[in-house]
Amino acid sequence: MGNGATTMMPGSIVSLRSRLWRVDNFIDDTVTATTIESTPVEHRRFYRPFETIEPGEIEDPDPDKVGNYSAQDLLIRAYRLSMIHGTAPLLSLQRSRVIAESFQIVPVVMALDMSVVKILIADDVGLGKTIEAGLIVTELLARQRASRLLVICPASLREQWKEALNYFFHIDAKIVSTQHLRSLERNIPPGMSPWEYYPYLIVSMDYAKAPHNRATILEHRWDIVLIDEAHNLAKPHQVSASHTVKKERWELGKKIAEVARHLILLTATPHNGYTDTYASLLSMLGVGAVSGPPHEPCIHRDIARKHVCQRRRVDVADEFGWDDEENPFPKRDQDEVFVRLSPEPEESTIKKVEELGKHILTVAGPEKSYRRKIAQWTVIHFHKRALSSPYALRRSLNNRLRKLNKKLDKLDDIEELPINEEEARAEVLDNDIGERVTDEEAGARLDRSVFGYVESLQKEKEIIEDALEDAKKITPSRDSKLKELCSNVLRRMLRRDPKVIIFTRYVDTLEYLEKEIPKHSHYKDTKIVTLYGELNDSQRGERLKRFESASEAILIATDCLSEGVNLQYMAAQVIHYELPWNPNRLEQRNGRVDRYGQSRKPGGEKKVFIRTMVVNDSLEAGILKVLVEKAKATHK
Repeated sequence: MGNGATTMMPGSIVSLRSRLWRVDNFIDDTVTATTIESTPVEHRRFYRPFETIEPGEIEDPDPDKVGNYSAQDLLIRAYRLSMIHGTAPLLSLQRSRVIAESFQIVPVVMALDMSVVKILIADDVGLGKTIEAGLIVTELLARQRASRLLVICPASLREQWKEALNYFFHIDAKIVSTQHLRSLERNIPPGMSPWEYYPYLIVSMDYAKAPHNRATILEHRWDIVLIDEAHNLAKPHQVSASHTVKKERWELGKKIAEVARHLILLTATPHNGYTDTYASLLSMLGVGAVSGPPHEPCIHRDIARKHVCQRRRVDVADEFGWDDEENPFPKRDQDEVFVRLSPEPEESTIKKVEELGKHILTVAGPEKSYRRKIAQWTVIHFHKRALSSPYALRRSLNNRLRKLNKKLDKLDDIEELPINEEEARAEVLDNDIGERVTDEEAGARLDRSVFGYVESLQKEKEIIEDALEDAKKITPSRDSKLKELCSNVLRRMLRRDPKVIIFTRYVDTLEYLEKEIPKHSHYKDTKIVTLYGELNDSQRGERLKRFESASEAILIATDCLSEGVNLQYMAAQVIHYELPWNPNRLEQRNGRVDRYGQSRKPGGEKKVFIRTMVVNDSLEAGILKVLVEKAKATHK
């Protein structure tokens, strides 16, 4: 055949680069072929003028050569298994370790009905979106409708996606990040890009949106783009056409959706209460499901329903007619625990924080100025810290006091605000901040957002010192919320089941609870385990094992645990020490235990118990009403 001058047919066997290949397709001078000997199975494209392509054939077995009996026995067993399982209509079920539930096949069938897959899988938390998406990807690869995959997800989920793709679907995906890039480049031919060489890649949203990386990603061909937690790439809510919002992630999502042949969007929380944000996700699919201006879109439900798989667990249970025993999902017992603050020193401390807030707004400048916007977020931030724990408040007040003293020492320094408006807004509203700044760093930067002249700075210093004096009086024995937690909420939960997860927004509050809970007589023998963002993956894994193996344990965690990690085998009870202001974040937290496969039965019941601690007659109580209304709008 020489350089491939002889006509090749798809399906014919050729010898190329000292290996046998099956020809899949050829267009002009490009040949696509699949290896038929050795592992792993590879799909490659070759440029015919540069290759020596010869006819190939598989040799018949030599009857004079006696083979290995054990290997022969394994081969026969493999054939038998292939005959048993090879009749399934879905190749993905044959080629994966997944034993799928019937409802998990639905999005796969929907996808196969499309000539080009464009689908939003918005099933409830815990229904198995990872399995559903993995089956679609495996099906497309097995049917040779795709050969290159890009997974985009939050940074905290990269390792989990790598493990899931490898274990369940035998897809060896590589993570691309600043720290992984050098090792990836060492293993490829000189001059090649990892983006081109590796067929299956995983990248975080914020790494992908960096200008250089974004340009590189958009240069390459992607057969399948899978975006997990896709709500993070949705367009922020716009009040009007003139209202400008930060659209970096949204622009990234739009552009990548345009270059992807097949697009799979995953999110358990597609709707944040605003129709325009939800519609932006549907518009990424590019199927004509949305029309009208971005701030006031019209959703065409007849088109959208063909590309959206969105089911609540109750829908699935009703569809399959499961009774309580058959239902693989637990029931949810969810309620608020209202805490009333003492007049002294708790309410007086809150009043001092409010006085500080009024002063900050007074010196911040005119309405709608940039400083004023940062000041508004700073004021709310301090209030939230005060409602979280006295320790968190004292840390923030001390941070601000140090910054004030530095500024008073160097009044001639140019004023630089340490945080931008987008980060300040995300930190206060419990939205995703991104990778450049952690939740804790954003909070510390808000603490240090100081401005004003010498007289106002001196006045603010006096207010802070006064507030600190009151805050110091809130000892653990006078902390109403801590007392309610230890004396009532935790005791009742541990009596029901010996494992409880406590979520808190702040590491400072986490440290406070870690120190104070064991001092209470009821928890002297209870193991306390903590999880927060600064821990690496191996440290997190080790701590989760300690929690799982303990006979009675409390896991105290920040929101680093709220996405992606499945804890349904470890616990069935959750306490939110503060009310999250973002309903999606609240649901993501609950979904760690309230999901398919929940095996624990607290008090003998197949239930998960969730309690949210709310400070009565405060900002939190008002926010709770807003969240309830928002939840109703989202459900509608």
